[in-house]
Amino acid sequence: MLIKFSCAHCRGPLEVNTTAVGAQTACPHCGKAITIPKQGIGPGATLGGFKVERKLAAGGMGEIYIARQLSMDRIVALKILPQHLGMQKEMSDRFLHELKLLARLEHPNIVTAFDAGEDAGILYFARALIQGESLEARIKREGFLTEQPALALTRKLASALAYAW
Repeated sequence: MLIKFSCAHCRGPLEVNTTAVGAQTACPHCGKAITIPKQGIGPGATLGGFKVERKLAAGGMGEIYIARQLSMDRIVALKILPQHLGMQKEMSDRFLHELKLLARLEHPNIVTAFDAGEDAGILYFARALIQGESLEARIKREGFLTEQPALALTRKLASALAYAW
């Protein structure tokens, strides 16, 4: 994983691999000694070929970022599994297995999986970025759905479940 930071002396931009965290080196801009800081995932970090642009959401099963897939120059949703879960072999194997199954599905009502993997001990999953509001947000905004919109959504959900099954 690559992280970006600025030199404490000259504010020159630097990008280094996380394996260098804690090491001392000379700034290529001013030549002064700097210590590579420990940074988490955030804007500017590059994880598995995805450059993080901004955080989108967080929950119990990880954080979701908007990122750019560098190889395809496209914007994706990048989900990061919490490190405490990713460090458990059984959990990481299950995570990657489920994503491989999802990647086989091509249906208009199932999000498209682009990539998954591990970088510097961090498990990630890249998928299509879906624009628009969630069903939860719509219900909060409008209240419960009337019969016709509820049935239309149920049909789409049932179609996706039948396909996946």
